[in-house]
Amino acid sequence: MLLPDYLDKLPESLVTLFQQAEEDILEDMARRILKTGKLTDSAQWQVWRLEQLGEEKEFIRYHLQRLTGKTQGEINALFQEAGAQALYYDDLIYKAFGLTPGKINDTPALLNLLNSGAMQTNRTFQNLTATTANTATQQFERALDRAWIQISSGGFDYKTAIQRAIKDLARSGIQSIVYPSGHTDSLDVAVRRAVLTGVNQTAAKLSEARAEEMGCDLVETTAHPGARPSHALWQGQIFSRSGKHPKYPDFVSSTGYGTGPGLCGWNCRHSFFPFFEGLSESAYPRSKLREYEEKTVTYNGKTLSYYDATQQQRYIERQIRRWKREYLMMDAAGLDTTQASVKLAQWRAAEKDFCKQTEIDRDGFRSQVNNFGRSQAQKARFDSEKHYQQWIKSIGAENSAPETLAKYYEEKYNKSPDYLLLKQYAKDVESGWLSPLAGFDNYKALYNRIQDEIVGKAAANGTVIQGQVPHFMQRVIGTMVDPQKKKENLQIIRRSGVEIDAIKSALFYPESIGKILVRPSGQRSIRFIGQKCAVSINPDTGMLIQVNPL
Repeated sequence: MLLPDYLDKLPESLVTLFQQAEEDILEDMARRILKTGKLTDSAQWQVWRLEQLGEEKEFIRYHLQRLTGKTQGEINALFQEAGAQALYYDDLIYKAFGLTPGKINDTPALLNLLNSGAMQTNRTFQNLTATTANTATQQFERALDRAWIQISSGGFDYKTAIQRAIKDLARSGIQSIVYPSGHTDSLDVAVRRAVLTGVNQTAAKLSEARAEEMGCDLVETTAHPGARPSHALWQGQIFSRSGKHPKYPDFVSSTGYGTGPGLCGWNCRHSFFPFFEGLSESAYPRSKLREYEEKTVTYNGKTLSYYDATQQQRYIERQIRRWKREYLMMDAAGLDTTQASVKLAQWRAAEKDFCKQTEIDRDGFRSQVNNFGRSQAQKARFDSEKHYQQWIKSIGAENSAPETLAKYYEEKYNKSPDYLLLKQYAKDVESGWLSPLAGFDNYKALYNRIQDEIVGKAAANGTVIQGQVPHFMQRVIGTMVDPQKKKENLQIIRRSGVEIDAIKSALFYPESIGKILVRPSGQRSIRFIGQKCAVSINPDTGMLIQVNPL
């Protein structure tokens, strides 16, 4: 038996080796793609392209084949350790039952199983190396062609086309396997699956052979929280290997043992161990299994099963790896790394928030990219912070926005009112409704006055004002242009702002109140006309909709 946590950490050393090779290859691709802008003649392009493809393929093969010897040594060591570990736990149970199992090295049948499992996994890695070299070269070929066509056609400038090509490669990483369905797996995923599956299947065969040797018919499967739904059906239960026991179900048909989707199949972290009725006690009582099955976390106000939560965590980790890769590739090509730095900061903050909300531990290994070390991390942080400071200055919010990007993300994930207000203000400025000269200080002060002096009070007709719709503040401050009308070359209407006191006068002491109007959307509104302005509210929700100067 191998414990689920043991299996989860098992592939890390080999994944690290292949991640290193992947980053070297991707950076080399980025440098080569950068050269496409120097070629315009089609014949010259074809000659250069074929040279680059040939050199890149050799480069890829060299990096992957260089790992083969080291990989084989690592795999053999993993199998030896895992085989000993699997039988150690099983043999404790057999010895407690009064049996005397022999050592692996003294049992030729067990040694053959162990060696054949290691050989099979080594062959899988050799195939993976060849397949990856071909697939990665095709990725590179597509990226080169796309960049060259975009540049030569005049559809994109040189810099944009190069950036798009590098971004596409960084987004997917090196694809190693393309399935008939069209689904692709990245190199690190393929390596992880190959190691975990090969070791677990071999350990399972050792356990099965030992059970046969000891005359043990019953086995119990391991269990862990966050099991995939199809595996949660049988984890932590007792089965009969022969299928002839009157009390316990058949092992193979119940668990799918021996198949890819079943027990000890693709990426499965479950195993099994001997069970002797009358002597053994189940390691997973029903209460424990029920706890595993019912374990949930809360994320962004939603309740997720533990399995779904781990899938969300894997997604965030993939995004962190993606933007680290893009940073390295842009840097290798001598291009601007700002966007990658900002996106990396965003996803790191998302990971921190996820772990805080769900109380699931961060797994730093899964977001690791080997060439992205401390120096790159510091530069990326500097770039993202510089971009943030430039952004808040450009929208006139430098005096009242969060001082640093880290504090900005902290407020974002805490959903603070100030963050939500800043987000709406920035949207209005960037869309062209408001001038950055309005300033976030002024915007926030006016917003707070409305909240303090108007919201919660009853208008002249008795409607209690509950709040304000997002674009109400545009009307309070006054808009420079209507972006949509400007886009359509229609007459541009500038709207003057309205003082808070004028709004209060119209709502609480109106000169007249209009009839309720129904808009095409079904939303209703009623207009309060004062001396200086007219204010519309929704009588159903109590929300301030619009204000116009008279």
